[in-house]
Amino acid sequence: MAVYYILMALIIGLAYPLCIRNPSKKKNIIYVSIIFGYMFLMSVFRYGIGNDFYTYRRFFYNYCSSDLSLTERFLSSDFEPGYTALMEIARLLGGDYFVLTVIVVLLILMPTAFITAKYSKMPWLSCWLYLTVTFFYNSLNFTRQSLAVSVILLSWKFIKEKKHWAVILIALAASLFHMSALVFIPIYLLSLIKPSVKLYGIIGAAAVAVYIFSQTILEFVLGKFLSSYAHYLDTVFLKVGLSPVYLVVPAVFAVLAIAAYLTGWKDKSSESGLLCNLLFYNLLIWLFITKHFILERFTLPIYIFIILSVPEMIEHFREIRFGGKAAKGAHFKDSKTESDNAVVRFFSYALKKGKYLWAAVTAIVLIVTVTYNDFCIKEGVHGVFPYESVFDAATEFTSEQLKTDYRKIFPSKTLQQYLSLINKGNYTTVICVNGDSGDKLDFSAKLLMKKLGVKTDLNKLDGKSYLGVFSGGKAIYEMTSENVIEEKLAICDNSVYITAVSGGLTADMQTGRVMIGDENYTPNKNGLNFAVFDNDLQKIAASQTYDTTTYNYTCTDTTMFYGEVLIEE
Repeated sequence: MAVYYILMALIIGLAYPLCIRNPSKKKNIIYVSIIFGYMFLMSVFRYGIGNDFYTYRRFFYNYCSSDLSLTERFLSSDFEPGYTALMEIARLLGGDYFVLTVIVVLLILMPTAFITAKYSKMPWLSCWLYLTVTFFYNSLNFTRQSLAVSVILLSWKFIKEKKHWAVILIALAASLFHMSALVFIPIYLLSLIKPSVKLYGIIGAAAVAVYIFSQTILEFVLGKFLSSYAHYLDTVFLKVGLSPVYLVVPAVFAVLAIAAYLTGWKDKSSESGLLCNLLFYNLLIWLFITKHFILERFTLPIYIFIILSVPEMIEHFREIRFGGKAAKGAHFKDSKTESDNAVVRFFSYALKKGKYLWAAVTAIVLIVTVTYNDFCIKEGVHGVFPYESVFDAATEFTSEQLKTDYRKIFPSKTLQQYLSLINKGNYTTVICVNGDSGDKLDFSAKLLMKKLGVKTDLNKLDGKSYLGVFSGGKAIYEMTSENVIEEKLAICDNSVYITAVSGGLTADMQTGRVMIGDENYTPNKNGLNFAVFDNDLQKIAASQTYDTTTYNYTCTDTTMFYGEVLIEE
């Protein structure tokens, strides 16, 4: 969790010296580069977080292992052509999921950083909103949707220039990464209509009516026009909605946008009407999300524009004055006398005739968003909490916990989590190969193996036998051979004696065993067999095999004796 709070601290802590005090374009670029640079590092070095992480990873490795031609791979891909093209590039660059992650993260964050630095009236607030309203969290889970959102954000230049066909073409390009981007086109065209209270009343009433009968409407639309999504009808994605709490932030932004528009924002910004409309329609979509939470991904291309609209609103509120004479060029909200209107009298007194209105609005935005962010963290939104990296995929256990109750700690762990646990405890680890070690260890697994003390590139064993013994991050013994390897070794400070056997594909016998007396402490299955001993307690801590001939890393456990058998000579 610390990495997220450090990001929040960076956004707030660097805001004054780089964005507020003597602001300049150069300082804005430096600020945005630091914040998005930190996000980049967090994104590319994450591992296992995000509800869709392993799904995307599995699809990528299946794509890379396909024997189909390039054309056939594109035609049979489970994803849109834009994302498939990125998978193809990553395949050509070595076929590691880490490479694909780097490419995707760059394409998500760089456009957002560019637009923020170039167009935002308050870059620090745009960065704050990108984090606390969960766009960054979305990017760690909704990969394709976040790519589409970043492409759509690039249309801002053409929105300002009122080049509508260019905006539509960019939205179409965004749909090459995720089809949900197409929803932006009708919402954008609808947003070109001048806002009015009457218009909002009519559309709002219609939305409520549709909300009431939404299930019936969805069944018709998905059944007739979007049949590829029809399988969602009987799932929780359409039958269950998010908590009404998620409606609070969109509602606050929509109310602020309407208030700003009606008090003169429309006179100062030609895009104010469109931005106001986007926030209003975004609110309506979020209303439906409280009933069908899958719709969350359809609001992202619209919602993202808050990182530009909210700073513009606050800049507008900075110039409003109640009573008296307004600053030159500022909107003037006058009243007959200060005693005629109680509301005006209150604001005149509390906000120094509007001088501090912008500060009050900024405070409201910060308080609401930080509260919302805290709520999302507690809810574990998008499965990105707690943060786990390629360097350490198991942070929840202390060194003391790793000495007790091995059955609760080691089973059902991914290979990355398993290696992280081994690295964290005071263990001696024996690794032997049964048959084929494969060539499917990815970037994270190789890093954690290296941290364990492994010097051999196990991806290049080519069917050879391998035996390694490691403790304290160092190799006690490591050997490869074309033949069966069988060694008698002393471990745990020379107090425990083992016989380790490794037989790869090139050997006469394919086996991976760690024997103490007549007991084998590995599952002895195809792949990398691990036997882990507690150095302090001289007990067997874990016995597992990971089949590294596939990227699924299928695990086999032998838990019946974890922590129960005292290892003696």
